[in-house]
Amino acid sequence: MTEKTTLQPNKQPSHSELSRRDLFRTAGLVAGGAMLLGLPKFVGGLSTEAQAAERPSFSAGTLFLELDGQPAGLVRSVEGGAAFAPVLLEAPGSVGIARKRPGPVQFEDIVIQVPLGDESKPLAGWITETLTNTPALRNGAIAYTDVNFNEVKRLEFFNALLTEVALPVADARERTPASLTLRLTPQTIRLTGGSGKPIKASVGTKSMPVLAGNFRFNVQGLENACGRISKVENITARRAPLKTDTGQKSGSQKQSVNLFDYSNVSIFLPEADASPFYAWFDQMVLKGKAGAERAGLLEWLDLTFKTVLTSVQLVGLGII
Repeated sequence: MTEKTTLQPNKQPSHSELSRRDLFRTAGLVAGGAMLLGLPKFVGGLSTEAQAAERPSFSAGTLFLELDGQPAGLVRSVEGGAAFAPVLLEAPGSVGIARKRPGPVQFEDIVIQVPLGDESKPLAGWITETLTNTPALRNGAIAYTDVNFNEVKRLEFFNALLTEVALPVADARERTPASLTLRLTPQTIRLTGGSGKPIKASVGTKSMPVLAGNFRFNVQGLENACGRISKVENITARRAPLKTDTGQKSGSQKQSVNLFDYSNVSIFLPEADASPFYAWFDQMVLKGKAGAERAGLLEWLDLTFKTVLTSVQLVGLGII
């Protein structure tokens, strides 16, 4: 029998509380429940709301990301990024027919998947800025290439916010490469033909992909009960953009607001190991004990399960 447990990150963990938790290595606090270890790698899994367009995605393995003119790594798939105008109806004239006209242009979000643990320095920096509550606008492009990595098409975006960062599901049964999913909310986009020249970017920097099933998850103080956790559902950090209508044909400008939401964390473990989690639930929920939150650590490892390839720390977990 498998027990499913749901945890909720505390929205405002403090540095002082974290400093007393010597179990985990720390590198930088992310307001709202996540602390990154080493190079910033808060990582992907497509959430329910991260469906940018109901159309097949381009995932031929020949996509590259650019940020502010710098190569930013391989992209496994891309969705969205379309420009469109809604149809507006005018009042019927004397002939009783309502005329139609195009409304202000709008732009879809761009949802991309990149290899987990293989984020470039420009992309890692953008993710860190976003998760540390200092979002930055970025210009960039998705470059589509042929089998020889010559550019055949470009999807350019301008003044984009990184509005969603999602971890993949960690499932011991999976042996596929894991991906980080990112949602980009641009102010404008432009689709152009490619230059025909080779893309100045490496196909990947890691010799070994991060596999979705090679993981371990620990909750501070409950380590002995965490050894057989078989699954951790995807975890998403989402920032809601504020759309301000400019009243112009160019459409609406999209600006950031300081609204950050972290999804709950659902884990699966054998019933035989669940007793410490029951006790934690009694303390935090039934007895309402203050300060019962704990730290959590999700790591992806190599094939030997000895070397950590990428990880994310969760701060202020509370069982619900």
